[in-house]
Amino acid sequence: MSVMSANPELQEKLRNFIEECGSQTKAARALGKSAATLSTYLNNHYNGNLSDFEKFLTETFETKAAAENLKSAQVLNSYKPTSISSEVYDTIRLCHLKGGLAIECGDAGIGKTMACKKYAEDYPATAIYVSVNPCLVTLSAFLKLLCRTQKITASGRKDEMWLRLADSFEGERKVLIIDEAQHLPIKTIEAIRAFFDSNPLLGICLVGNIETVTNTGKSKEAFAQIRNRTKLTEVRHTSAIKSSDIELLFPAIKSDERAVNFLLGVSRSEQGIRGASNVFGNAVDNGNITYEGLIAMAKAMRIKVF
Repeated sequence: MSVMSANPELQEKLRNFIEECGSQTKAARALGKSAATLSTYLNNHYNGNLSDFEKFLTETFETKAAAENLKSAQVLNSYKPTSISSEVYDTIRLCHLKGGLAIECGDAGIGKTMACKKYAEDYPATAIYVSVNPCLVTLSAFLKLLCRTQKITASGRKDEMWLRLADSFEGERKVLIIDEAQHLPIKTIEAIRAFFDSNPLLGICLVGNIETVTNTGKSKEAFAQIRNRTKLTEVRHTSAIKSSDIELLFPAIKSDERAVNFLLGVSRSEQGIRGASNVFGNAVDNGNITYEGLIAMAKAMRIKVF
């Protein structure tokens, strides 16, 4: 009985993918497979359905390459220090250096998350970034998320997880950046505040939408518990976006005043910079980033034309 041989080209692509991910374990997680599966395949000892596995790898790598080859992916995926994202970054920095609680909130799609991720990237040893969603805001779920981020045991009773986390925050100054914080309920907010109470050097920056500090929405009662204890509260709006931000984000249209003004109008609407990026990215892939091309794309996307 003949045994099928692994495709050397696919094996090489898998090795490159593992190197790109940083480890075989991370690559396996990204592919939804076990590290042992990757190892046996690379060592020509795969004992499953080799044809099906290689079809899976082929589809995965072809899709990855096609996505990366999109022109929009090459121009939109890097951080740019816009006027708003720079100010959010500075707030996190101040919170990191002084300790205590700070709140950064504002309209959706104005660069808050990009600034948070950039700060965590710049200070990986002492900045901890987590983003919550409605499934991760109960006290138990949030503590598990934070434990996983800190690479400590994410199991046991809530008090045990809280104590392990509190220990991990001791020592040098650290900052905990919590994105989408408007979802957090009272009990979780109180546990977060208690981290600072046990370690006054710890900075905690809560980042979210306008509900985070206004008197409306589900977060009103929760954030009322800490608002008078924050050292800094900032509110950002799309109306503060500048034409220079558009030129920085989309340098390819910098000399086209009408195009710049159009994307500025989109950015200052409820679409925010995220919406303007979507319009521009689709226009890039469509091969037409002129003023007329941007207008046509916005109409195709059913975005209000300004």
